[in-house]
Amino acid sequence: MLKTTIFLLFTVLLLNSCRDVPAPDKSKTVHKFNDQIHSESNVDSVKIQYIDTLYQYLLPKKNDSLNRIILFDVVRNYFILNDNETFLEASQKMLQFSIEGKDSLHMAKSLCYIGDYYEDQTQLDSAFKYYAQSEKLYRINHDTIGLGKSTLYKAGILYDAGIFTESEVQTAHALQYLIRTNNVRLIYESYNLMGLNLKELGNYENSLHYFNLALQELHVMERSKYSSEKLLKSRATIYNNIGNLFEKKEEHKRAIEYYKEGLEVENIELNCPALYSMLLDNLAYSQMKSGSLTSIDSLFKESTRIRDSLQLKSGIVTGLIHLGEFHIKTKDTLKGLFYLEKGFKKAKGIKSTYDLKNALRLLSINDNTKGDYYTKLYIRLSDSLQNVERATRNTFARISYETDQVVEKNENLVKKYISTVVLFSIALLFIGTVFIIYRLKSKNKELQFIQEQQESNEKIYQLILEQQQQNQSVRDEERNRIAMELHDGIVNRIFTTRFNLMQLQPEQVEKKELLVQELIAAETEIRKVSHDLQQNLLFEDNSFQKTLGALVLGQSNTYQTVFDFSIDTYIDWNLVSNENKVHIYRISQEALHNVNKYAHATKCFIFIMKIGTQISLQIIDNGIGFETDKIKTGIGLKNIQQRASNMGGSFQITSKPEGTTLEVLF
Repeated sequence: MLKTTIFLLFTVLLLNSCRDVPAPDKSKTVHKFNDQIHSESNVDSVKIQYIDTLYQYLLPKKNDSLNRIILFDVVRNYFILNDNETFLEASQKMLQFSIEGKDSLHMAKSLCYIGDYYEDQTQLDSAFKYYAQSEKLYRINHDTIGLGKSTLYKAGILYDAGIFTESEVQTAHALQYLIRTNNVRLIYESYNLMGLNLKELGNYENSLHYFNLALQELHVMERSKYSSEKLLKSRATIYNNIGNLFEKKEEHKRAIEYYKEGLEVENIELNCPALYSMLLDNLAYSQMKSGSLTSIDSLFKESTRIRDSLQLKSGIVTGLIHLGEFHIKTKDTLKGLFYLEKGFKKAKGIKSTYDLKNALRLLSINDNTKGDYYTKLYIRLSDSLQNVERATRNTFARISYETDQVVEKNENLVKKYISTVVLFSIALLFIGTVFIIYRLKSKNKELQFIQEQQESNEKIYQLILEQQQQNQSVRDEERNRIAMELHDGIVNRIFTTRFNLMQLQPEQVEKKELLVQELIAAETEIRKVSHDLQQNLLFEDNSFQKTLGALVLGQSNTYQTVFDFSIDTYIDWNLVSNENKVHIYRISQEALHNVNKYAHATKCFIFIMKIGTQISLQIIDNGIGFETDKIKTGIGLKNIQQRASNMGGSFQITSKPEGTTLEVLF
């Protein structure tokens, strides 16, 4: 009661936390619930309550692969705790989720879970169908472990149905897949099932070989720290199977040895009472067959007592038949027939064909009164069983065929879909490639034409500048010559005249003084002219400035932008190379092009100023601006930046909604 109260309180707190605060860490929540689900202190009913709550908590979460993996682990607990109907419903829900998520691996796992349910309910045909569907999906996804497991489960169904040859084939296929994996548990189960099939088919030598291989796998599992309880049960099971093998060979003493080995497994009576009772019954039966009848009665009674307490219907029937055979062996025929008839009736009730055949065979031999009646029933049952076996074999074959057909149809549809998509994609790719090639060729031609035009403009402008430079050189030489003549001819002559005038008679002082002052002024003026001609000739020739001014003032656009420029007169353009002049011109041209195209400005100014030993070129507009991070990758701005770098300078651009400023400093 206390555990239930704590559980309900925890559930309420969890639900409230989901509504009122951010969702808790899912992994922590799952971990806490799993601790309770696997806690040995909780009874199964409380564990199922925890499973229900965790399942309902995870169900509305996002249908992704991670959530499905957690849900599968939760759903499996229903099967472990024998809540089979909820397990089926949850497994079908997982199949729906997997289909919605287009997750074929989880679809295969869901189908395998549903097959587990039907196998547990002994609905073998349904179980086989779902295992077969699961197998096909695992095969498509190349999941070796999943493929081996589902194939092994199919083989188990065929064994339970008595179709041993086909079961052997399927088990061999399962081993081919599983032997390539590290799943020792499934390999052990495959070896055990192969041994069981070969035993039923009378191939005792190979059957014993596979049982021994199964025992070797148990040794491997022990080193890998598997659950000791499961390992002990598996070991006792193998000893029981080997005992059955020697019993069929009628080597009863060897059978007794293995049954005793199974009974000596640690805690087998406590941990696996059903298996323990089976070993007791088999030991007693083999001792009876070997002729040793002492203490057999107590073994049979102890086995029957355990089976009655566990309500093991099939085991109870087998025990009754063995008891009947034992009493007949000890000459107590009436008591023997009593147990055989009782076993026969119970076998009919649970529809155990093997026990029915065994009971009828013994009754037909030992009941003198009703022997003929039981003989007829035995023959009729044998014929019926042959028909059932044939029908069952056909049913499983049909299920396999239908599953293959469905998978083949799906594969064909997928192949057609993929082929259509691939062909369509190839066609689109081809058309796209042709279009891109055409566009690239057109663009390349356009860029090549623009490049050639720019190169031509560069050459023309370079020639113009070189011609202007030559003209400038000629003018400079001529002016230097004139300056030299002024200095060497006129100045010297005037100096001589002044000297002669200074030699005039004293009485001519006033006139002399006037002439001297006039000559001094003339000399000063001539020197000034000579100096200006030599030092500032560039101020009189502003051809580059005119060229740049013509570029600026010749701009026009739809936004009625007013263009103006200003060039510092103290810049000595003789010190600027022609290559850099071209860069300045092209930078200005590109910037003005951008203003015309994008700025929407009413005013634009170009300033060229001398700042110390550097020249600053600034283009300023009052336009709408732009986001510099997005536009800096443009070809135009890249060219400006490259030209600034070629001049050994720097380039900076700032833009706001009120306008843009571009500056090159070199």
